[in-house]
Amino acid sequence: MNPDNRPVIAIDAMGGDHGPQVIVPGVIAALTAESPFRAAFYGDRQAVEDALAECETDGLPISVSHCSEDIAMDESPASAIRHRKDSPIVRAMSDQKAGKVIAVVSAGSTGAMVAASLLILGRLKGVDRPGIATLIPTLAGRSLLLDAGANLQCTSDHLVTFAEMGNIYAREILGVPVPTVGLLNIGEESSKGTDVLVETHDRLAATGLEFIGNIEGNQVLQGGCDVMVTDGFTGNITLKLLEGFALFMARLARSPQVPDALRASLPPILGYLQENFSYEVYGGAMLLGVDGISIISHGRSSSWAITNAVKVAWQQVEKALPSRLVSPGS
Repeated sequence: MNPDNRPVIAIDAMGGDHGPQVIVPGVIAALTAESPFRAAFYGDRQAVEDALAECETDGLPISVSHCSEDIAMDESPASAIRHRKDSPIVRAMSDQKAGKVIAVVSAGSTGAMVAASLLILGRLKGVDRPGIATLIPTLAGRSLLLDAGANLQCTSDHLVTFAEMGNIYAREILGVPVPTVGLLNIGEESSKGTDVLVETHDRLAATGLEFIGNIEGNQVLQGGCDVMVTDGFTGNITLKLLEGFALFMARLARSPQVPDALRASLPPILGYLQENFSYEVYGGAMLLGVDGISIISHGRSSSWAITNAVKVAWQQVEKALPSRLVSPGS
């Protein structure tokens, strides 16, 4: 698979709403003949090769690993991991565990990616619950939100671990020398929120992190912190709301209720939103806390989003990120 010894990034070619016809061109756009990594497509060989035939691939470092099964989006993740051993997600994760590939990218089932990462790769030492981390655009640049959906209920231990991992990611990948950390909550006061959030606030204040306190929902897009910590239930709702905002604006621009004079001013605004506030800009979310690199892309990902997801995976490879995320004191 890898005759020239370049590290290999595995891509689930069958994942997402559009499969190989979108996934394959997105990966190809991230490659050159001199790329420091190879791309291995996992999926139905014929479907992948049909998509490759539509692309310019001469000299590109690619390969195809045939998989005879796939995991449906509505399939039970735990059951799928146990019973669909020849699916792209399971095969790719198993190859990462065996050292054959260095990272896995998928726009398929988020639950299956989380389950496969946990069951096959395992957790990093000191991490009880891995979290999905995703970048969100803000007026100040961008913030790292975690957890964005892996854990619907969290203890203060989990939230503190998310803050520690997010702090390392912001420093090592985003280049923020001293990242600020905020706790998503219903008020700025330390006494606000559930018992878990109150306890987490007190513990974060004592960690030595640059903790700035609670962040309210109306502050999310203002860019008040570099790392925003919450449970997966709240984080996923927040993320989906932000994704829906750009869609709302696009549909508003076509609405007959909008005066013509106002509609004429919307295209440049919509272009800015698409360029800066779309999930496609950041490509994929990262499952932080597992012993490997697991990049989870949106099911509706375009080729552009997949290109960016592959770049996110390579960033983590370059920085050897998983080995840096072990919790202090573990």
